[in-house]
Amino acid sequence: MKPVYERCFSEVELPEVVEAIRKTAPHIRRWLLYGPMGVGKTTLIRCWLGEGVASPTFTYIHEHPHAVHVDLYRFSGSNQTRWMDLYELLDKAPLILIEWAERLPEPPPPPWGEIHLSYGEKEQRCLRLFLRGSQE
Repeated sequence: MKPVYERCFSEVELPEVVEAIRKTAPHIRRWLLYGPMGVGKTTLIRCWLGEGVASPTFTYIHEHPHAVHVDLYRFSGSNQTRWMDLYELLDKAPLILIEWAERLPEPPPPPWGEIHLSYGEKEQRCLRLFLRGSQE
């Protein structure tokens, strides 16, 4: 499947990238983020939601006024209730952004967007955006 948007960018260009994502998929409220440690998943979310965003690695979930930020890096899948709570958030949150989304045991209810980040040349990052379960 071909990405609906892709770009390599520097950190100063990140606001333009976030705006392009919003314009490309204004109907998407579930976003799954993929990429290696340190590639900028939390930085992208901070640009999207505002300066009050910190990595929720130790609390897993940060609720913001109009969004939820989830970090599954250290999330323990052994507790079924935790997964049920997370999938309830996926269903109800007005906007949800999930780091380390490859740790989800099942995909979210459609539609959702996938943001794949990778290291580019020098200090750049590269982003590929896919839409799943909607008019792609």
